[in-house]
Amino acid sequence: MNDMHRHSTVNDADKVKGLLDGTVEPSEVEEDPELYSLAERIYGREALDEMGIAAPVVPTATFENPDYVNGNNLEVELPDEPENSETVVLPQKNSSRFPFFVGLLGLAIVSFNLLVGIGSIVDLCEDPPTDLPLEFNTQSNLQGDVLHVTWTATNLEETAQYSVEWTISENGSHTIVDSNWFNWSSQSTYIHSESRTIQQSPWCYISTLYENQTVIDSSNACEDELTIETMSTIEDSSNCEENPRLIWSEIAEYEELASWAPSGSGDLLDGALLMLFAIFSLTGFRRKSG
Repeated sequence: MNDMHRHSTVNDADKVKGLLDGTVEPSEVEEDPELYSLAERIYGREALDEMGIAAPVVPTATFENPDYVNGNNLEVELPDEPENSETVVLPQKNSSRFPFFVGLLGLAIVSFNLLVGIGSIVDLCEDPPTDLPLEFNTQSNLQGDVLHVTWTATNLEETAQYSVEWTISENGSHTIVDSNWFNWSSQSTYIHSESRTIQQSPWCYISTLYENQTVIDSSNACEDELTIETMSTIEDSSNCEENPRLIWSEIAEYEELASWAPSGSGDLLDGALLMLFAIFSLTGFRRKSG
């Protein structure tokens, strides 16, 4: 065995030496792939081509196609799927109920607000601070032949302008003794007095109170009548209890009294909401019935 290995080593060395000194025949190179490969490394492929030495033909191994390969056809036949005789029915979402219930709920809320008022069951409104009503008082008395009249105005708005126009007459209001006016502002309480001589009875006086040039009260008296009269403007008694209906257009300011109104009546927006929710209900009911 060692002799065989030594013999093959000597042959390889002789081949290399023959390639280097050019003693190897070209036919030997063409027939021996290993020798051709050595020559190609030493001289290069182009030099071998110029010397007319062709590359040896290497036989290609042929392999038989296995049973599961159909030539060049790479298709793989899959086993047939078993037929499922049962039909699966997917559940359908009943989305038609949503608009029906939305419309029904909206109709209930809007109708209740119109007839009774949301404020009657939910305390959302806040009553404004209660202001004392404006009072306009007069006092008159006759001392000897001099008539004294005193006007007193209380609970006034300090930002408003007020004035009183007055007239004193005698002889049953047939003769004007005097007439004039006085005004003031920036005071919550104001007192003014006038004194005039009366020569013929009976006497009378007439006075009118203005707020920002608008008549808001009056006080009149004559002899043999009560010498003190108290007259006041109408107090605004509006409160949340008397206005339970929510005004939808003012819902953002629901805490203010201005966002509420008496029940039993509505506006254009209430009618539009009733119509909208009625359409929702009818549409949902038709889909549900279908």
